[in-house]
Amino acid sequence: MHFRYAEAVHESQNEVRMRPRDDKYQRVLFYRLVSRPAVRLLQTLDYWGTAVDHLGVRAPHTELELVAESTVETSPRPEPRDSHIEALHDFDFRSKNFEFLLPSMHVQWTKGDAVECCAAEAVRDAGSVIEMIVAVMEETRKILRYKRGSTEIGVSLGELLDGGVGVCQDFAHLSIGMLRSVGVPASYVSGYLFAVDETQLAGRQVLSGVGVGGDIGVQRDSLYYPASYNEDEHDSVSVQTHAWITASIPGFGWWAIDPTNCGMTGERHVVVGHGRDYGDVPPVRGAFMGPGSADVDAEVVIGRKDDDTSDEDAYGLTKPHGPPHIVLQPRIVIPRHGQHRHSGVHGQAH
Repeated sequence: MHFRYAEAVHESQNEVRMRPRDDKYQRVLFYRLVSRPAVRLLQTLDYWGTAVDHLGVRAPHTELELVAESTVETSPRPEPRDSHIEALHDFDFRSKNFEFLLPSMHVQWTKGDAVECCAAEAVRDAGSVIEMIVAVMEETRKILRYKRGSTEIGVSLGELLDGGVGVCQDFAHLSIGMLRSVGVPASYVSGYLFAVDETQLAGRQVLSGVGVGGDIGVQRDSLYYPASYNEDEHDSVSVQTHAWITASIPGFGWWAIDPTNCGMTGERHVVVGHGRDYGDVPPVRGAFMGPGSADVDAEVVIGRKDDDTSDEDAYGLTKPHGPPHIVLQPRIVIPRHGQHRHSGVHGQAH
């Protein structure tokens, strides 16, 4: 991201959440954040386990550029095990997940309001927890139509129900609100999706109704791209930051779903962090002091390197043996949310 200030600003303080997460299904092979002017970085983990780079520029400056680069190895995630709805009422389960059952800054609802009523109607015929989750995903897709740039951070769930349009952030917030209102813990996930169009998930596993006997009823489509897509020409694509959710299933754990696509997440999803909603994982939160306004340019470019038969990766590291995996290489010119003359937080939906 490149900031150009109309006049010199005297100080800029920032928190950057752009380092992909290390977990069981993705491994960060390389990461760096470069700023111009160059400053020393301090990296910590926040309450939710997301890596945060802290940086400050105290000398007067008229420009600020932040560039994050990373290489991430991703692996397939397992299909979830189903659970009886009664298990959602278990005291230990609810206590463990209480932060993801309550309203939060961007996920607000009240008892008996339109959000709760809509969710209750959607899950009325569900016979298991996975059926509840799938029903809410399908209802979200009925309510919202994706339209890039249609909303900004701070739109309420009620406004989304009335407006009928949103971006991936809104699909995630509405799904989370409906799930929590019917007793299913749900969290917000931020990251990147390697796809030409974030609403058309490549190689997607589409939620298409639910079977019985542990079968989650996932329809496996062939690789899907827009008609104009040529894979040889898209080893690198320009994308936006993406958002999806995880829902907690008793006896299994967290199941990651992409409400914008009404599908399961896969190797093309790169997780940066998670929390109760967008407010816990903004890409950049910061403030500056000075009289000027700022013009901002931002871009996310992500490339792919398919796994091959080599035992070493591009950095000379031995590859783990196991399921097939994809190496993704995001280069992020960071979208810096939250720039104000003195202090405060604001953001733009993606």
